[in-house]
Amino acid sequence: MTHRRSPRPRRRVALLGSTIAVAAIVVALPAGGSAQSLHSELSHKRDELRQSRAAAVTLGNTISRYSSEIKQTSAEIARLRVREVEVRRQLVLNAAELRHATAHLAIVRSHLRAALAVLRQHLIAAYETGQPDAMTVILSAHGFNELDSRFEYLRSIQQQDNAIVDRVASLRNQVRNTVARLQAARDALAARREELARTQSALTSRQASLAAAQVHKRRALVAVQANGRQLQSDINSLQSRIAAQQAVTQGFGINSVGAIGTAFPAGAAPSGHAVSPFPASEPLTWGRTDQGVDGGTRPGSPLLAMGAGTVTIQHDPAGFGTSYPVLSTAFGDFYYGHCVPVVADGTHVSTGQQIAQAHYGTWGNSTTPGGFEIGTWPPGDMAAGGAIRTWLIALPRI
Repeated sequence: MTHRRSPRPRRRVALLGSTIAVAAIVVALPAGGSAQSLHSELSHKRDELRQSRAAAVTLGNTISRYSSEIKQTSAEIARLRVREVEVRRQLVLNAAELRHATAHLAIVRSHLRAALAVLRQHLIAAYETGQPDAMTVILSAHGFNELDSRFEYLRSIQQQDNAIVDRVASLRNQVRNTVARLQAARDALAARREELARTQSALTSRQASLAAAQVHKRRALVAVQANGRQLQSDINSLQSRIAAQQAVTQGFGINSVGAIGTAFPAGAAPSGHAVSPFPASEPLTWGRTDQGVDGGTRPGSPLLAMGAGTVTIQHDPAGFGTSYPVLSTAFGDFYYGHCVPVVADGTHVSTGQQIAQAHYGTWGNSTTPGGFEIGTWPPGDMAAGGAIRTWLIALPRI
């Protein structure tokens, strides 16, 4: 009679072998790969991320300040250019006035020379003809009529001489006035030229200030981008290590969620433990997945806490929004991207409590009113949203 050997010893051996294999794998993991170590490092990275976000906000404010300075400088340059155009116009007017004054001076000088020549000729003629004086004319006159005629003749000559003298004096005054006006025009021209030089100097100074502000802005932008890349690299590295630990522990039936405190649930949360962030009374459309799960709802619609926990407010004007909530719960941390927070930073909330509302218009880089992105915190790579999509959609809506 043939006896069949019981399979229990073999099963015990197999179980013992599996246990030894698990132990060997766990022992083979580096010290940094232990559950406790990964949990500590995850906490450290979250703190580091908060500090980096704060630094990003500071840099964003710096960039805004530089942008404001550039705007003010540009406005000042525009005003200086308007002044420069006006000064150039005045220079043209002054140059025309100077040319006119110069031409008038030449004319007046010509008249003066002509008047002096007439007077000189008259004096020479009087001298050459021996023109008598008034007393001689009176004494030599024969009768009253001749006296009167000779007196009228002398008076006419005197009036002519006086007219020539007055004309010469008038022309001299005109010359003096023209010279004075010409000098004033030259002074005004010099003043305008100095003003133009000052304007050009101020314009150059403003341009240099603008260039310096632009350099500072570029440096700040480079710093923000470098900080973001480094932070994302650290987060990706940490998530890869967490994923590797989960792959090992889950492969042998170990609850990795409880072991290392992963940032997202491995499956559906226990009944009553988590609810959908979207009320049942509001419309909801699910979209694509990347770092999180995208979708849309009614602008102004309330967004609820998926579980009891603490809300922190993050800032990412070029990404998830000027401010947006991050909810830390017992089963993970989640960001509500493109959603406007309605509670303060550090607020402890209960399950189903409103913590945000869907945005109107644009919030961050979301230009669709009511758009949102729910994902695990800190954000992972472009496949991270797929890990929670089914779980998130299946959460009960209350």
